[in-house]
Amino acid sequence: MDDCTLPARRTFEPRTLESFNPFQSNAFVPRALLRLLASFIALCVTALPLRAAEAPVLLVVGDSISAGYGLAAGEGWVNLLTTKLKADGYDYRVVNASISGDTTAGGRARLASLLKQHRPAVVIIELGGNDALRGGDLATARANLDAIVASAQATGAKVLLVRLQLPPN
Repeated sequence: MDDCTLPARRTFEPRTLESFNPFQSNAFVPRALLRLLASFIALCVTALPLRAAEAPVLLVVGDSISAGYGLAAGEGWVNLLTTKLKADGYDYRVVNASISGDTTAGGRARLASLLKQHRPAVVIIELGGNDALRGGDLATARANLDAIVASAQATGAKVLLVRLQLPPN
């Protein structure tokens, strides 16, 4: 019968911080892994200021006028505003949440989720034209607009309410 012996046990000598150099060829941690870790940390550190400096959001909540209904892509006033802001050095991320045919009731119903999703610094509200064209109660439209403005301001956003000239009925 063969002699079954276990291989000799390897022992590691403790190292002090002064004697540990991870860039030596006999280091405990491979150099490639340390370089990868250092690159990852550098990437994370440089990405932190970028995330903190994201452009503030300008949210547009409107109807067909803001959605650009009937216009070629890029010709609506929201696209023109985006271009003008960038040309003048204002770094806003413009989110156009306008829907053709929307009313003040529709805008009011979806505003909370838009505010939560985009966390805007500025909200532009362009609603009410369809309420009037459909013969809706103007007092209700005004109450909806008041609620929309109050909700947006409660999040700390600045609000611009776009006024429409209604045709006489």
